[in-house]
Formats: sequence, C-alpha cells, structure tokens
Amino acid sequence: MAEESNVHVKVAMADVMALFVIAFFTFLVGGLGLGVFDQPAILASIAVPVGILVLVATIITYLNENVLGTAIFGPLAVFFLVFPFIPADSAGMLALVYIGLVMLIDTVLSLAQPVRLLPIVLFIAAIAFIVTGLWYNGGATDATLRTAAGVLWMVFSLLGMYLATGIVLLVMKGKQVVPIGIPSAPAASKA
Repeated sequence: MAEESNVHVKVAMADVMALFVIAFFTFLVGGLGLGVFDQPAILASIAVPVGILVLVATIITYLNENVLGTAIFGPLAVFFLVFPFIPADSAGMLALVYIGLVMLIDTVLSLAQPVRLLPIVLFIAAIAFIVTGLWYNGGATDATLRTAAGVLWMVFSLLGMYLATGIVLLVMKGKQVVPIGIPSAPAASKA
C-alpha cells in the first residue's frame, strides 16, 4: 500500500522573499515610469535574478502545497525570466496584458483566503501590468500612460513591502502586529 508523503520546506517564508524581490523590481519600474531615471536597461539586467528568486519561491510554495502562492509566483517567475527578451511592440504589450489578466484571476482566487490586503495588492498589480502594456506598446512618449504606470507600480511596491513585513511580523509574533486585513476571531473562540 502506498504511503502519502507531504514535503514541507521551511525556508524563510518563500512568499515573503518573493514579495520583497518583486517589490524591489517594481519600485524601479515605478521610478522609471515617474521619470526618476531614464535607463530601462537596468530593469532587463536585474529581471533574471529576480525571476530566479521568484522561481525558487514558486518551487517552495508548490512543495508546501500552497496552491495560491504557486498560481501567483509561477507565472511571475516565467515573466521575469523572459523579461529581457520581451520586445517593445504589440507582442510585448500582449505579454504584459496577459500577465495582468493572470494577476486579475489570482485576485479573484485570493478572495477566499484570510489576508484581505492580498486581493488589493494583486488587483493593483493587474491594472499596473495592463497600463504598462499600453505604455510599452510604442506609447513610450505618452507621458500620461508613463506616469500612470509609474504611480501604480510605486503603490504596488510599497503595499507589497508592507504586506511582506506584516506577514513576517505575524509569523514572528503569532498575531497580527500591523493591519494586513486578517479578521479577528470572534470573542467566543478567544475564551
């Protein structure tokens, strides 16, 4: 008779690591969109290392049977790994819009889990990917799209770092230290 075996890897909370590295990347995308710098080559140079770290997080979330984490980080890992090869044309726009749609699906899926901040973060990412796709499709001269993408990515980055920090504190303290939207238990269950 076969014996069921579950593998669980306890490696510094893979989802937190992924959130921090994605927030780092998107902080730079936000800076590019807001005109803080004008050298998009830096994004291509760090996309693959970010993709590798997100892929590691995907594998760990998969081994830990975290379906939602795998659904979120898996497509993002592939996106970051191929990012340097995405052309600045309609094919690139479709790639960004596709990832935006995947994030929108993940947003809907995340409504079933207890952290209420996660669907907000994912929804902002979905919209940011779609707006960035429109900007990336030859609209690099469109200041409105560039600024909108920059603002969305900056908001996503800051909320992503906040969410990651909240999860770390939740795990370390065993209770919600900073609000990340976990409903408190009813008073009857606390007794």
